[in-house]
Amino acid sequence: MEKKKGVVWISTVLYVLIGLAIMASLLAIIRPKISETKDKFVIDQTIQSLNTLDDTILRAREATGTRLNYMIRLDKGSLTIDGAKNTISWQAVSNYQYSEANKTINIGKIRALTTPYMSIWNVTLTLDYTGYNVNLTINGNYNSAKTLMPAGTPYSIWITNNGTRQGAQQIDFSIA
Repeated sequence: MEKKKGVVWISTVLYVLIGLAIMASLLAIIRPKISETKDKFVIDQTIQSLNTLDDTILRAREATGTRLNYMIRLDKGSLTIDGAKNTISWQAVSNYQYSEANKTINIGKIRALTTPYMSIWNVTLTLDYTGYNVNLTINGNYNSAKTLMPAGTPYSIWITNNGTRQGAQQIDFSIA
């Protein structure tokens, strides 16, 4: 009888170990796909946010003195408003290859570039205002840049049309 109990315990332990090994194998296979799907969702959501930001800038551009608020929450990547380059760009390291490597694609006004970064990808989404008669400034400073990093609370960005200077609308960003 004692021998039979020992065999039952050994069998139980072996079955549990086999079950755990199968679950670990499945998790190892599924986890990268889950990360890719999450990153694809973040990139798609960021494109929507950049389009909304662009719409807000265009609305502010309609009349001098217009001041509009835009709220943005960053969970991944960084958002850079660059007055010197007259661009707004979002950059993140991703498990998802958004586009063909090293080739820029256009998604409306947004340019997307995916570059290899070790065994994953670096995705950059850029809004360029160079040909749109708009000069971007940060807190009234020309040729400056501000980078926003992921935070627990949304950033409040005030977008103000400060009128025309040197033939272009001066769009100022105040970030709180």
